[in-house]
Amino acid sequence: MTEMKHASCPACVGSLAALVTLAPRPYQEVGRDWLAPRRTGLLADQMRVGKTPQAILAAHKAGARRVLVLCPAIAVPQWRVELDRWGYTGEADIYSYQKALRLWRNGFFKGKTWDVFIPDECHYVRNPTAQRTRLVYGKGSLSWRAGATWSLSGTPAVRHAGELWPMLRAFGAVGMTYNDFLRRYCWFNADERIGGTKEKLIPELVEILDPVMLRRTRKEVAPELPELDFQYLNVEGQIGDLFSAFHHVHEMVPDADLLEWIEDNAEYEAEFRIMCALAKVPALAEEIENALLGKLLDRVVVFGHHVAPLETLAQVLSGLGHKTRVLNGSTTPKQRGEIQAEFKAGAFPVLCANITTAGTAIDLSSANHAYFLELSWLPADNLQAASRLISMTKAEPVSADIVTWPGSFDDRIIQVLMRRVRELAKLY
Repeated sequence: MTEMKHASCPACVGSLAALVTLAPRPYQEVGRDWLAPRRTGLLADQMRVGKTPQAILAAHKAGARRVLVLCPAIAVPQWRVELDRWGYTGEADIYSYQKALRLWRNGFFKGKTWDVFIPDECHYVRNPTAQRTRLVYGKGSLSWRAGATWSLSGTPAVRHAGELWPMLRAFGAVGMTYNDFLRRYCWFNADERIGGTKEKLIPELVEILDPVMLRRTRKEVAPELPELDFQYLNVEGQIGDLFSAFHHVHEMVPDADLLEWIEDNAEYEAEFRIMCALAKVPALAEEIENALLGKLLDRVVVFGHHVAPLETLAQVLSGLGHKTRVLNGSTTPKQRGEIQAEFKAGAFPVLCANITTAGTAIDLSSANHAYFLELSWLPADNLQAASRLISMTKAEPVSADIVTWPGSFDDRIIQVLMRRVRELAKLY
């Protein structure tokens, strides 16, 4: 790699000043030193440990003058802020995955090279047949145009081990085909759909990952901090005739096929899940009001998957005198920044947020408790969202209540999802 811009350059003064005022934690120095000399690597530290600063510091140490970052669209502004905060003095190209794919198709990247390529939240490129994955890891891809590729994700596989294959193949960690990898490490249900990861082969997978992955949990790097605590909040809703009809259909779906059934019947399933979530709104609103009035909580985040239940809850709480904001896919980047700042300042006590929208590049650590009105059917998304409440600088425990309706299909989904979470936790 070529040398970086000279430190005395006037254009660098502001960035270098930012670098001087920030001191990396010891474990971040370890991550920096692990990444810097590598041609390929996966930094898979648990969420909120600080992967972005480590990658920036590693680029400094490696002398990288040109860096390419691909990330989810909502994380683009945050990357710009972090590059400035940590004093990166080279050139940085930052694109969302979607925009990068459009530029690739138009030939924009032709002839361009970088010292370091950083696919952030690399679980966004886990499907080997998707064009986005080929853009990042395929033959002639962006990773071929960079001196080093450093992938970042606290959840590199969100459903099963097969999602690791594109990255592992690109890194030279495995030589087998995708289908052979799936048959080796994943189990299939009766319909020949991937059901999960073979637990007995997880130690073998860990051996494959070990040479190319560095992962530390919050507990490892800051043992003084409490772990994120998940509990269940049992509520009941009103059962109507239509709900009963839906429930009868779901009873015929075995647990092993449940998540795949949801994917195949997305429109039908969305209607039912919205119905379940709406039925839980009155009980959750009462729970939140009691917690706020009793000063058990001063701020709270409610996560959900669908817009309608979150907006309904916000209306109910606002009607009770508790100012509430909603964060979802239609929230603009400017509004997103305003909501984050106002919530941190205590301008309103309740934030109702879509799990995916609030799962990346946002700081909700001014709250210590969250409720999940619904769960995402991608297990890792739920953990990412809850981790937004965690900060490495606060000692207060962070907890989350999963609002469930015992005996309902909604409750079955929750139990299957939590089993998947525990399964993947054994892998990384």
